[in-house]
Order: sequence, then C-alpha cells, then structure tokens
Amino acid sequence: MLIGILSIKFVTTALSKSMVGNYQTVYSYLQIFGILADFGLYAIAIRELSTAKDKAKTFVSLFFLRAFITVLSLGSALALVWALPVFSGTPLPIGVSIAALVPFFTLLAGMFRVVFQVSYKMQYVFISEVIGKILPVTLMAIVVFTGMRGSENIEHYKLILAFGSIGSITLFILSFWFASRLPLLSKAKNSDLDNGLLSVCTGLSGWFAKFDKQEFGRLLRLSAPFGFAFLMTTIYRQSDVTLMAILRPNDYDIQNAYYGTVLRLADVGFLIPTFILNSALPMMSNLEGKKEELNQFVHTLLYSLLSLGLIISLTSYFWARPIVRLITRESYLSTPVLAGSDTALELLSFSMFLSSIVTFCFYILLTRRSWRRLLVVMTVASVISVGLNIVLIPMLGFVGAALTSIIVHIVLSISLSTIVFGLPGVFSVSKATFHGATSNTFARLVQFAKLVAFGVIYSFLLVWTVPLLSGPITTVLMGGVMMCVAGGLVWGMKLVSSE
Repeated sequence: MLIGILSIKFVTTALSKSMVGNYQTVYSYLQIFGILADFGLYAIAIRELSTAKDKAKTFVSLFFLRAFITVLSLGSALALVWALPVFSGTPLPIGVSIAALVPFFTLLAGMFRVVFQVSYKMQYVFISEVIGKILPVTLMAIVVFTGMRGSENIEHYKLILAFGSIGSITLFILSFWFASRLPLLSKAKNSDLDNGLLSVCTGLSGWFAKFDKQEFGRLLRLSAPFGFAFLMTTIYRQSDVTLMAILRPNDYDIQNAYYGTVLRLADVGFLIPTFILNSALPMMSNLEGKKEELNQFVHTLLYSLLSLGLIISLTSYFWARPIVRLITRESYLSTPVLAGSDTALELLSFSMFLSSIVTFCFYILLTRRSWRRLLVVMTVASVISVGLNIVLIPMLGFVGAALTSIIVHIVLSISLSTIVFGLPGVFSVSKATFHGATSNTFARLVQFAKLVAFGVIYSFLLVWTVPLLSGPITTVLMGGVMMCVAGGLVWGMKLVSSE
C-alpha cells in the first residue's frame, strides 16, 4: 500500500497533468485485458491445487493455460489500441505497447503466488512483490530527485512506463526462483534448478514434458464461467477511464489525471478485500464438508471485511483533501469552480465500502459454484455501468464516472447479497458463532448495531482530527494513529471474533 502511494506521488510529480492522464489511461485500458487474461484462473487454481492429487501436473496445465490466454488477450489489446482512430495521434498506443509487459509478467507470476498460498509460504509472495514494486518506485524517485518535475516530454512518459515493466519482470523471475524450490513443483521439473536467469529458461522448458492436453482443456472449461464474470467485474470497475478517452477526446487526459490518480489509490481499497478472500480460499476449501466450522469462518470473514471497508471508506471520505494533497500536488485539489481529485475520492469512498460486500458475495458464489447467477448479475452490472458512463461522462466528466460507480455498486450489493443470503446453509450457524447470543436473528442485529456504532464513533474521530492535518508529516502520523484506534475499536467492540 505504501509503495503504491509513493508510486502515485512520484508519477504526479514527475509528469504534467496531461501526461499523468495518459499514464492512468494506459493502465486502466490494460487492466481490462489483464482481467480477461486472468480468466478466473487465479481463483480456480487455488481451489484445484488445494484438492488435486497430482499438484505438479495440475499446476503445469494451469501455467500454460494462463500463458496462452495472456498472449491472446494482450495481443488483442495492442492490436486494438493501434487500430482505433480515436487513439491515433495520442501517446496512448506507444504507452500501451511499453506497459503491456506489466500485466504479462505479473499474470504469469500470479500462478506462482497460487503455489505459495497452497503451500502456506506467503513470505515468498511478500519478498517477490516488495522487491518487484520497490525497484520501479526507486527508479522513479531517482528521476524525480534529479530534476524531472511536471514534464511534458513524451520520452519521460515512456521512461516512467518502462520502470513498471522492469518491476514486473523482476517479480516474475523472483517468483519462479522461489516456487521452483518448493516440494509442490519439484516433480514439474526435469532436474534441480541452479540460480540465475538461465535456470528460469531451463525450468520452463522442462515443464513442456509434463504438459497434459486433457487437463489443459478441463481447466479451460472450468475457468470459462468465472473468467467471464471477472471480465464483467473489470468492465464495471475500469471501463470508465477508457470511455473517458473515447467520449471526451479533447480533455480526457486532464479528466483522467484527476480521476485516474485517485482510482489507483481507490484500487487499494478495492483490492484489500480481494487479497483477504484469496488468502481465505484455501481454508474454505479445506473446511468443505465441515458445515459448522465453515459457517463460523464465513461470518468472521464477512464482519472483518465490513469493518475494514468502513475504515477505508470513512477515512477516504473525511480525509479526502489531506490525502490527495499528500499523494499528489496542490493543483490536483478542488477549487470553488472546478472539481478535483479530492472530490473524486469522496465519491469513490462509497464504492469502496460497497465493494467489500460485493467482493465477499462474489467469492462465496465462486466457492459454491453458483456461477450462472453470478454471471447474470455481473453482466447486468456491466451493461448498466457502460450505459450510465456513456450518458454521464460527456456531461459531468469524471464526476459522472464516479456517480456511475456508486450506482452500480449499490445494484450489485443488493443483488448479490440477496442471492448469497438465500443460499442453503451459508448463514445457518449456531448460537456460539456470535458469542453466546440467544438467537441467530438477534445476533445478527447486535453485530449490525455494533458496526453502525463503530462507524459513527470513527467518523466523529476523523472529523475531529481534520484540523490537525496541516502537512504531510502530520497526515502520515495521524493516519497511523487512526489505524491503531480503528483496530482497537474493532477488537474492543468484538466486531470480529477472536477465532
């Protein structure tokens, strides 16, 4: 999270608003195709590897399936961005060509993350991703501190994008190096690997002998419904920035500078629930058939996500202006006549909370294999999102995109919650789940009341601390204090059980 914030800070410092807008548009555009390339394989891989008898064989098929779909998807992204007349003469085609290496190597590295999760070796994920993210941020810091400020130079724009590609390549190499030494993959290699880049190539070539076409096809069929669902998720979450470039060609770069920058920050709020749920998937798979334990785990997971969602969204709303000032420049703030990035963050804060509910329901339906209803809801949400953006973006710019995000998340929260809470056995747990409450219904009301009370108390504290945020140092220090206070409140009010 800290590395991501530093990245935003250095990008907005190094490049002009126009170039920042193009930078954000490039990554939002690629994210659509990146999710298509994922094709639901990450979630499927965790489930399949957790239960597979021949884990090495299953992993090899998953890896090559991921590589095949990734090449196909990103190849389409490159062809489309160069072919569309609306992007001709803009910095977008060359930017996409450079930055396409980021999702390519990140997605391949994601397969090794699955190995680490299933093997309960998440420390390797931490090491690989931290180094992979620190490297480009360090390179950005060097160019900023050596004099690159608010640059309009297209070569500087290319350079900043290239730093991200270097980081993703590093992430892939490290992930492979660590994963190749775990027992799960020892049978997927022809021989033990030596250190260095050559070993990566040697190890990958050795896997071709283990490739199973039938397993490849089975996994493709299995992931297809979820791949489509993930694609629909990306359309309603990420298409607005690309649509901005299409619908407002005269000022898309400035609009996306304000909106896209905050969207990258909001992605942290969106992604934290995803990370938690991805980590929880192996446990949920292992608890399959243990109804009581599984349901208790699901309840704990739900209130953990709701509490976390409240903390993120309330902080983003009440501290929007200090946060934007911290991660960007003063020129990104709203004025009496012009909405800025702080306005975008205030609006997106509502979506960030609702996203906790949406993501929770998404993964519950995924694990229960209720993909048909999931597909229907996600498709409807995507259609609504695109339709509203087409109407609102030309009129309101990024404000219209943010309002669309809120509306779509409301629709999704209601629709998916209705489906999930109606699933047999999902929330039929014992009294003990809620610390000895007399009934499940009463217990739910008590937990909900606690959640509301927490929100009220935390909101009051945030409002009270706003005048204290006079600069970057006080904002960072108070942010740390408030995170500790929020954690203490969650624990003290027993919003999350000790289990």
